[in-house]
Amino acid sequence: MILVNRWPLLAVLMVAACARPGSVPLPPETGRSTSASVPPSPRATSPAPLKPRCVDGVEISAGETSAAMGLRATGIELRNCGKKRYTVNGYPALDVLGDDRKKLDLRVLHGVSEVAMIDQWNVPPKRINLEPGESVTAVLVWRSLTTDAEEARTGAYLSVARADGEPRHTITHPVDAGNTGKVAVSPWVAAAQNPPSE
Repeated sequence: MILVNRWPLLAVLMVAACARPGSVPLPPETGRSTSASVPPSPRATSPAPLKPRCVDGVEISAGETSAAMGLRATGIELRNCGKKRYTVNGYPALDVLGDDRKKLDLRVLHGVSEVAMIDQWNVPPKRINLEPGESVTAVLVWRSLTTDAEEARTGAYLSVARADGEPRHTITHPVDAGNTGKVAVSPWVAAAQNPPSE
C-alpha cells in the first residue's frame, strides 16, 4: 500500500482501510502522513500474534494501526475462504479484549462519525454477496486519550465476527483507548466500491 502525503483524512481512510490489511495511513493535522503501531499494554509483554483462520468459510484479519494526533484507524478484512457464495449485511460484531482475553468495558459504536468526522465511512450497511476469494472491509477507529490513568483501557485483542451470533475470530491487535470508553466501526464495504490505492 502506498502512503500518500497531504491527502485529506477522508480520502486516505477510504483508500487504505479497504485494502488488504496493512498499515492504514492517517495524515495528522499538520498535513504530514504518519503510520505507527499502537504500543502494547504496559501491564504485560506483547502477546504472540494469532494467525487468521478459515472458520465456516470466513477468514477475518486486521492491519496495523496508524496514528494521527491521537486518532487511530485500522482496516478489518473479511474474506470468503470457502467454496460457496457468502453474504454480509451490516456491521462487524466486535469486542475489544484485554491481555486475559476478557471483554473490556468499551462501547462499540456503529458509524465512525461519533469518533471522527469521516462522512464517506458513515454509510448505511448494504447486502453484499461474496464469491469464493472475495473480500469486504470495515474500518475501526478510536481516539487515544487518557485524562484518568485509573480509568484507562488498553486492549490486546479484537474479537470479531461477520455479525452477531456468528463464529468469533480472535485477532492480536492492541487498542489504546485510554479512558474515552468507546471505539467505532463502519459497516462492511465491498472492495469494488473503493477507489484504487495508487
